[in-house]
Amino acid sequence: MEPEPADSPDYVQKIRESLKILVDGGGLLNARELLKTLRPAFPEDTWLATMEAYVHLRLGSNEQAAEVAAEALSLGSDDPMAVLVLGTAHRNRGRHVQAAEVLLDAHRRLPGRVDAACMLVEETAAAHGLERARSIYDEVFDRLPDHSVAICWAKLLFEAGVDGEMPVGAVSAPVMSVPAWTAQAGSTLDFIGPRENTPVETPPVFGEPDAARFKVSVPGYIRYASTLRGATIFAKSGIVLMPDGVALNDTIADERFGRFLDLRHDKTVVRRRGERLLLDVGQYPVTEIEAGVMLSGWVSEHFGHWVPEYLCRVSYLERHPLFAELPIIVDSDMPAQHLEYLSLLVPNRIVQIPAGEALRCGELVVASPSTFFPVHLTPDHNVPPQNQGGLPTDGFRFLQNRVLQHMPAPSSRRRKLYLSRKSRTWRNLVNEDAISDALAARGFEILFPEDLSFEEQVKMYQAAKVVVAPNGSSLLNAIFAPKDMTLVILSQRGLFNWGTYYGLMRELGYDLTFLCGDEETDQKHANYSIPLPRLIAALEALSA
Repeated sequence: MEPEPADSPDYVQKIRESLKILVDGGGLLNARELLKTLRPAFPEDTWLATMEAYVHLRLGSNEQAAEVAAEALSLGSDDPMAVLVLGTAHRNRGRHVQAAEVLLDAHRRLPGRVDAACMLVEETAAAHGLERARSIYDEVFDRLPDHSVAICWAKLLFEAGVDGEMPVGAVSAPVMSVPAWTAQAGSTLDFIGPRENTPVETPPVFGEPDAARFKVSVPGYIRYASTLRGATIFAKSGIVLMPDGVALNDTIADERFGRFLDLRHDKTVVRRRGERLLLDVGQYPVTEIEAGVMLSGWVSEHFGHWVPEYLCRVSYLERHPLFAELPIIVDSDMPAQHLEYLSLLVPNRIVQIPAGEALRCGELVVASPSTFFPVHLTPDHNVPPQNQGGLPTDGFRFLQNRVLQHMPAPSSRRRKLYLSRKSRTWRNLVNEDAISDALAARGFEILFPEDLSFEEQVKMYQAAKVVVAPNGSSLLNAIFAPKDMTLVILSQRGLFNWGTYYGLMRELGYDLTFLCGDEETDQKHANYSIPLPRLIAALEALSA
């Protein structure tokens, strides 16, 4: 059978299919090399020219993308993609006037493309100002009434300080703390308690000089529990939106450190400008409920946040006069262990906020955080390490006492345990296998805490004589262990904010030993290794 001629329709179609497979599969570099051969062979093929321009754009070669897209159009291409590539390449090079002109053409040819519509509105504002962009937005939104287009326009209004013209689904909200908003509304908090202090002390490290260590008691927030009426809360968000348009969050409103919060983890927050937030509330279907207690919010699925940030609040939430009658609101993706822990503290019914949804509450009971506890901080922050989260003694003592009421300690405490992090995705012990093997040979059980129920983890600690563990949030359950348990924590050299854990455990009557690797790192979640002889020496010294 003779090969197909290079200019036959079937051959050209096969070329196109091959290129499309490469590009769709992410093989952009291979596609570019293939196009270097094909373009000279088919110089008038507008489809190939457009594809080459698109590949250049995806690879970040904006000047070449613009040049080849213009060539495709000059060859007579009527492919809207060539226009969109040209407009995007202009945009990426900061040529706002040209980008606005070409993207208007692209939008009119591709009226259903949200990306083209948003880029057009943004580039028009950059090139010609907000008033010209307003008329373009009206035209675009009339043709494509998509929520993302409205939020695009809201961002431009917010950045220009035009807070009173937000489109439906966007809110420009001032941020306040609950106490400040309550006082402004002429109301009072339902329960007010004393500040909760967080002890912080630099841990001693085995094998290293016992130099003078930093030690301080960090005052937290004044504890309160209070009712908010008509409040809306959002899945995985710490924002409480009130009917008057004010966003409540004590951590963001913190006078000293709130400005240093990086809020990228909160999908409700689109932009921040000083003490004002642009909120995208239109993305959330809203369900009305009569009443509930808020224990939902930022990264509540992580045990290291769930316990100190949320469960510790129960100690004063239950002082609210309505607490016992109300369901507790949590996020829908909570691990089973989190809910088991909560059920041992209080018997309240649980209500979950479905992912991507919101609840509007006739009455919402909220409580103060114990202390400033950020998820992310801006790179230029000056928040001292002792103020970057904390483990409040009163809160943990409440958790300890309440759980042990339901689970009294056994009489036998002989287990030797190693709590592995091998299945985790960050902060891993590089020589985990060698350490596990060495400890197993010395009679240690190798356990994976995430595979155990909360009650199994409590019983594990209650029956332990010795525990060795890489640093991780499962160590928060060591408060249920006997006071004379030997606890060895493996860590990076920096120790980072483990001073608050050490301070808490010392306050509760425990002693513990830190064992550090030799590698220096400024990343608290970096992997590390512990020299095996150092670990064995520490165990022998502690057993003696």
